[in-house]
Amino acid sequence: MLMAEKRTPLWDNLKFILIVLVVIGHFINIRDSVTYHSIFIFIYSFHMPLFIFLAGLFHKNRGVWKKAVAFLAIYVLYELAIFGTKKAFGVKKVKLDLFSESAAPWFMLALCVYVILGYFLYDFMKKKTVKWIILSAFVVLSCIAGYIEKIGSFLSLAKIINFFPFFLLGMIMDRGKLEKMASDKRLKPWGAAVLLLWIFLSFAIMEKVYLFRPFFVAKESYPEYAGNLGFLWKTAAYAISCITGWALIMVTPGKEINPITLWGSRTIQVYFWHKIILYVFKYTDLDKWFYQDGPHKLLWMGVAVAVACVLSLWIFRYPTELIMGFTRSKEYKGTTGKK
Repeated sequence: MLMAEKRTPLWDNLKFILIVLVVIGHFINIRDSVTYHSIFIFIYSFHMPLFIFLAGLFHKNRGVWKKAVAFLAIYVLYELAIFGTKKAFGVKKVKLDLFSESAAPWFMLALCVYVILGYFLYDFMKKKTVKWIILSAFVVLSCIAGYIEKIGSFLSLAKIINFFPFFLLGMIMDRGKLEKMASDKRLKPWGAAVLLLWIFLSFAIMEKVYLFRPFFVAKESYPEYAGNLGFLWKTAAYAISCITGWALIMVTPGKEINPITLWGSRTIQVYFWHKIILYVFKYTDLDKWFYQDGPHKLLWMGVAVAVACVLSLWIFRYPTELIMGFTRSKEYKGTTGKK
């Protein structure tokens, strides 16, 4: 009989940090602000790459097809929930298109594709030389895809292709070695220094750093200013994501810190519901009050953090927990707790 795998606090703590950043990123992106531009580029440089890296790091070739169906089901349900919310608030020109998506639901569609591709590549990713060749090949494919104008939101292809190398990198990495590295106190100052330097640059030279936005969000082909050097921009963006992602892992606490550790095991439910909450703020104009000045904008970010925490409570586990429960055997169910 399979024993339930013990969760490692490091990864749940990291996932909680990341989902909070996801919510903050979406909350600050609905209004234009120079300050928010700096925060946005800082967050988006690593938060989705790291989430997808973790998906690859924990990928196992069991229950793959159930997982794929579950991710696809959440994707469709999320699309319906967003469509219904916009309709309820009388948003004009809103339409339901399950084949074209670049907003929040794309992540579930991407995971569906990734676990299937991971299934077929699993054995190859165990071979020392082959795994790096495969990773390099998909990095090159991603760089080439950026030149193709027709690749965009259809089936989230632009995003799926762009972020897949992070999934493969997760499959390649040794989780035990990463955990040992993260527990090394000598590396924590280096991780903190990298993050501090990046956030300083995000504010000090925002106009230049913000040029990386299209390469971090990857919604469409390369912007015009990249010209024929789009692949260099993309390579630099990958490098920034890897370095800042590594830095965040290094500074993340490795011990259990509840309720943060517990909430870190419930990120899918936060991901599902937060966008609905955001639309309530947006379409009732409640968010406008938070854009009056600096303190109000800071408070708006606090609201985002509060939303992430509230949505981590057990009561918000449905419908995602019901769907993801379909993927687990009896020995693996109940890992999200009821605290």
